[in-house]
Amino acid sequence: MKGITLRLDHVSRTYRRGEEVVQALDDVSLTLYPGQLTLILGPSGGGKSSLLHVLGGMDRPTAGRIVAGNTEITGLSADKLAQWRRRTVGFVFQSFYLLPGQTAVDNAALPLLLDGAGRRSRREQAQAVLRQFGLEGRLQHTPAQLSGGQIQRVAIARALTNDPAIILADEPTGNLDTESGRDVTNLLARLAHEDGRTVVIVSHNEEFASLADRVVKIRDGHIAADSLETSPNLEGERSEPDHDARRGPRLTTLLSEAVRSLNRRRGRSLLTSLGVIIGVTSMVLLISIGAGLKAHVIRTILGNSSLTAITVSPNSMPTGISFTPQVTSGPAHPINGAAIARFRRIPHVKAAYGITSFLVSFTTAKGSTTAVVSMLPPSRLKDVQRPQLAAGSMVSARRPGLELPQSMVTALFSVSAKSSAKAIGRTVTVQIHSAMGAGGAITAAATRTVHLRLTGVLKNGFAQSGGYVSHATGQRWLQASTGSKASITYSNAEVYAATAQNVHTIAQAIRAKGYGAITTRSIIDQVGHGFAAVEAALGVVGGIALAVAGLMIGVVMSMAVLERRRDIGIWRAVGARRRDVFAQFLIEAVTMGLFGGAVGDLLGWGLGKAGALLMHQHGLFLVQPWLVLLGLVFGGGVAGIAGAIPANHAAQLSPVDALRNE
Repeated sequence: MKGITLRLDHVSRTYRRGEEVVQALDDVSLTLYPGQLTLILGPSGGGKSSLLHVLGGMDRPTAGRIVAGNTEITGLSADKLAQWRRRTVGFVFQSFYLLPGQTAVDNAALPLLLDGAGRRSRREQAQAVLRQFGLEGRLQHTPAQLSGGQIQRVAIARALTNDPAIILADEPTGNLDTESGRDVTNLLARLAHEDGRTVVIVSHNEEFASLADRVVKIRDGHIAADSLETSPNLEGERSEPDHDARRGPRLTTLLSEAVRSLNRRRGRSLLTSLGVIIGVTSMVLLISIGAGLKAHVIRTILGNSSLTAITVSPNSMPTGISFTPQVTSGPAHPINGAAIARFRRIPHVKAAYGITSFLVSFTTAKGSTTAVVSMLPPSRLKDVQRPQLAAGSMVSARRPGLELPQSMVTALFSVSAKSSAKAIGRTVTVQIHSAMGAGGAITAAATRTVHLRLTGVLKNGFAQSGGYVSHATGQRWLQASTGSKASITYSNAEVYAATAQNVHTIAQAIRAKGYGAITTRSIIDQVGHGFAAVEAALGVVGGIALAVAGLMIGVVMSMAVLERRRDIGIWRAVGARRRDVFAQFLIEAVTMGLFGGAVGDLLGWGLGKAGALLMHQHGLFLVQPWLVLLGLVFGGGVAGIAGAIPANHAAQLSPVDALRNE
């Protein structure tokens, strides 16, 4: 015998409808036995459906207790009750309540899915039950492709796939023609008489009475009549529901169901993900541009300097650069030959020399511009950093000349960037206006004009807006401005440590002499800090778009809950726990977010690369692996947060309310 005894002891159920209190059941005591087909008859509104709902654990009584076998189901938690309902009760509804868009096999396998069975196992079991009902040719048909009788047989197959002890049918022939109704009724009778299940049919149709073993009439929430005369022999009754260790659907199954649900609503899902796509694309694009600019600046700094270099200034100042005005302190100490000699005597100093920048005007037959010219390291120093050449050769004491950035060469000589090397050897007229010294700008007694050949074309770099001359040429210009070699004063000095480990000690020794000392490492650190703030600000812009996308997902998921109340009710009636429904909707939201994050990552990367190619700035855009992961995390996280509230709302729906208000 596959059935169990159901006993109701003084069960009442009241509902509140606005200010009105409705007494659906009033002190009902009833015992239902396995192996019997019990018919509960009554008029509409008499309480028969409410009785069916509390019998099957879809609803809880307001008072009284219900015992199934040896289990008092009124004392079970919501999740335990759902598990009991899933493994013990099979529901057959008047409105069929099959999931639209899913095949007969998938509908029949729903209890097994919610019970954690694997896909292959549940499909094989569902197919076997469907074949018993003559549906072997309709296994892959959706409800829209089946007749009413076939749909109801699928619904009965769903009720039986988990081998339940109790079958509860609510007006099972109400939407069927006479012949189909007779087939369904006979099938339910066989389940009671041949399988020994506890079968209860709720109806207002007295034609069922001829097939029923017992007729219970209910009116106004009371048992009005009961045809049972003696209790049956319960030998061999299944005393306990047959539970196993499975406690709910697998995560992979929920993910598969979420993808299938989103695919059925593909257009809306894509539109919902669009907000996340825009937000993640903006975030990836903007932060990557900031990271690319930072990397470009740092490469340029390292291209023009070395980690062993220390820039010395006449005044004490902060140890790094800043994006606010620098404030010097203390007296200015001239950087002249004697000072440079003292720097060279500091332990572990490899080289030291003075440098000065000049404000000049460049003139050619094609154009003119004003720029700054700096002095290169002395030619004798072989291991110090020099600007990178795109074409030509480096100037030296023996090869005087001028080096200009590629961008300036193209403007002064009207050549393309690719043809800039053709300008090498041409003459540039240089007018020297002033030189920077320890006391500030030193204006020459009269503007001097010299003619220099272009010997090298420099690679374009950050803040690369001026040219270079050899150290010897710069010395001659300074001497011409001051009148004697002995009185030359430089604006700065460059000191090189023997190793990077000596830089800090040497910089402290220089500061102890009253000078300012800035290391390349400190410059890079300050650049990194400055760009970190820029990247954060750019990321906030993308974050705003993500927040808007989150609101959109929340609204759409709330609409989905309203639209899918019927599906939620079916899941809950068949035995889904609240957490299963919550997980299903949350996974759908997170899936849309992750999809949007992945597409946003790809779009951000693609747009950044395309922009860099169009602007001929290949290092301008830098997508780091952590940023791609951040796009996925933010996309999925924002969607998850936004989808949690509607998912929780869906989980709190009771099966009765969800099906009643579909």
